[in-house]
Amino acid sequence: MRRRWALNICSPIAIVAFGIWGIAGCGPVDSEFQRISLDPGPNPFGPGDVLWSPQPRRDHPLALAILPSGDKLYVALQGVEDEPGKHVAIVDTSNERVVRRIEVGSSPTAMALHPLGRFLAVVNRFSNFVSIIDTQKDDVVAEVPVPFHTVDIKFAPDGSEAYLANRWKDSVLHWDIDVSDRFRVVGDDYSAKPPEAPMGIAVGDNPRSLSFSPDGLRLYVVSPTALSLSIIDVTIHREIRRVTIGSPPADVLATEAFVFVPHIGRGTHHPPDSGYDTDEDGMPGDGTANVMFQDVQNEIAVLDRDGNLLREYTSDTICCRDFRDVDPDDPAKGAALPAPDTWPASRLAYLPPKARWIVAGALPERLAFHDDRLFVVYSGSNEVQSFDVGPGGELIPRQTGGALFRTGMNPFDIVLSPGGTRAYVSERLGEGITVLDLESGPGSERRIAVGSLDEPPFPATDAEMGEAVNFVTAPLTVDGDQTCVHCHREGGSVARPIAMPLQQDIVWGTRMVMAYRGAADTRPWFMESAMTDTNFFPVINEFARKENFCCEALDPLIWSAYPSLSECSNDSGKPGCNHVLHCKDDPPPECAQRNYGSPHSTRNQHFKEGAKMLFGRDKTIGDVLFQENLDGAKDGISLDFGGVTRALGLFLLVRPRFLPNPNAREPSAAAKRGRVLYESPVTGCNTCHPLPLTTITADFNPSRLPIRFPPVITPRKNDAGENADNVIPGFLQTFPDAEQDAGGVRFGVPQLRGIWDRAQRFYHDGRANNLREALATPGHPALLPGETGYNETFGMPDTHGTTSQLTPDELEDLIAFLLTL
Repeated sequence: MRRRWALNICSPIAIVAFGIWGIAGCGPVDSEFQRISLDPGPNPFGPGDVLWSPQPRRDHPLALAILPSGDKLYVALQGVEDEPGKHVAIVDTSNERVVRRIEVGSSPTAMALHPLGRFLAVVNRFSNFVSIIDTQKDDVVAEVPVPFHTVDIKFAPDGSEAYLANRWKDSVLHWDIDVSDRFRVVGDDYSAKPPEAPMGIAVGDNPRSLSFSPDGLRLYVVSPTALSLSIIDVTIHREIRRVTIGSPPADVLATEAFVFVPHIGRGTHHPPDSGYDTDEDGMPGDGTANVMFQDVQNEIAVLDRDGNLLREYTSDTICCRDFRDVDPDDPAKGAALPAPDTWPASRLAYLPPKARWIVAGALPERLAFHDDRLFVVYSGSNEVQSFDVGPGGELIPRQTGGALFRTGMNPFDIVLSPGGTRAYVSERLGEGITVLDLESGPGSERRIAVGSLDEPPFPATDAEMGEAVNFVTAPLTVDGDQTCVHCHREGGSVARPIAMPLQQDIVWGTRMVMAYRGAADTRPWFMESAMTDTNFFPVINEFARKENFCCEALDPLIWSAYPSLSECSNDSGKPGCNHVLHCKDDPPPECAQRNYGSPHSTRNQHFKEGAKMLFGRDKTIGDVLFQENLDGAKDGISLDFGGVTRALGLFLLVRPRFLPNPNAREPSAAAKRGRVLYESPVTGCNTCHPLPLTTITADFNPSRLPIRFPPVITPRKNDAGENADNVIPGFLQTFPDAEQDAGGVRFGVPQLRGIWDRAQRFYHDGRANNLREALATPGHPALLPGETGYNETFGMPDTHGTTSQLTPDELEDLIAFLLTL
């Protein structure tokens, strides 16, 4: 909706475009500000698809704010990308029920209460304004212009300023505020700036969360996509330091002496001290002892005010629940690693001291602090953990008053009641609020229904079961520590190349995490265009490999001493065959001596029990994923390994989940010129990345090209000169559509939609640090000092589109168009 505001400033809502916004005195004011909300794109997945079924409308409670009196709790109902919410719910905390909803902008994502307690600012990420609620009237009394995709706001402790994180502009915006008689903002008019103009204080890509130091002198900003923490000196409105976290930080919380940053570990799945310098510290390898998915951890960094790391705490299961784990008490352990004598003796030095293995949940999401007590929300395992904070920033798991609380499905935000006796936790998928009694401890949790009150409880469909698997994967993993969204944050990507199990060379090989938005119309998926919704075995396999389950008979430390299944089939009386043939009922005694990460003897049993923990059932609901009985009745399929992967694949199909692109709303002149270049046969962009999908699929291939291509850039080589991009034979066997020959693995065409919001690392291995490096040929005049053009193969330029003839301005025009996709 677009509306030109010409307001009487005596009206309930007044917006002044040139420097001051808010509730004002009398007299008419003409404003140039246009109240706009971005529209989601179309969904190609509909009733014509055999896997389609109607999905409930979900509110997805997200951000929370509580009044100083504690009597009212405000809950932002964000909705989903394709059906954004537009309300804030008000909960009466005395009787714990919703008493009202207030309409705000599109997709409310963050809230902040002004320190005086009257005005609540609501950030609407898909609208170009912040809604200001008067908490005495519970009405919106002002709308302040901001750029689209503003995602967080924090007031200075004295209430004189506010800072806002903007994902579109990769920046932090600033307001000066006057609330002496009404809410007024004095400062830059962001609505008057051209959409393509930079705005605010530049920080890392996709800033997410803000925190003021208690003295109000510093603002801390985390950017998950850029893996960074920015420190802003608010007295000069300038970033004074950018700290490389090396891992996607989810939140930041500053206290008098410390800054707490939760993240998922710095490991890139490579071995230590060898191979490609993936963490860019100037040394080979990435400095971690575990490899593959075991490098995905849950960590809390404790820094000082200047951003210097003081200490770090990691997952309580960093060892030894997976057969690949490196165990400091057993240096030979770690079945996925080469023989220990081929590794440097220092590899175990990369493991943190065991005293720091105290982070008990999966995917630390949000933090709260009160009276030297830190609370951590774990969105991937439905938990909240409580720590006491020592004088040096030490974290000590809380033993009195409860250390680990259970919440509803996919918790996100947390606020504490005045006095810190209760905590309120939003359940993003659970559509409610979990109330924690902090004095009584775990077991006292209760729930308030807030969102989707007219819809069936989540999950109500097979696709919603897959959504839960995506966001709350931990109960299905062997160590209870990992989720799909550890790497696929919000369906996107992060600026960190990693090693993957599919590669032949895990020392030198790298892969970027692919964004999985828009999955319905881009099948087959992933780098090799080899997977669909029914077949992405390695992804789930890495969370719980068969080697971790006794009766899968793959643990060589046990089964090498027993006869084979074929031997026992011919002679069931052979010693040990009772264990081979009837393992579930009579497992080998050695199984009890092994420290398996799961109490279950088979992987399917493990997944079914994990499903029961999540859903209270071990079968799908059966609206799409079902089997017919002999009488024709439909029954859900088992949520074993195969059923869980099917449900997850279905979830990826049902919604595009693209973030609406503000660059596409009114393309700039440069973007319009860039589109001409993109569609020109001279550059060839539109041949392999045809509009509108920007990829080719089995159903969309205007130029009738092969689905998979030989490398269009020089493959990465290991130190022996071999192609480090190649995949293992097992991958080729599992995915028959994948292709690999003497020239290397053949890649699919990645889609370019949503590239405006992705990490600034491009190509399959992340070698290009921006779009200019990805498009330019070596030595192109558009390149800036220190940049490298990667559009070449073995020295031949223009193998990834023809760009060498473009002027620097033309290349920038082409980039401007790509940012509208």
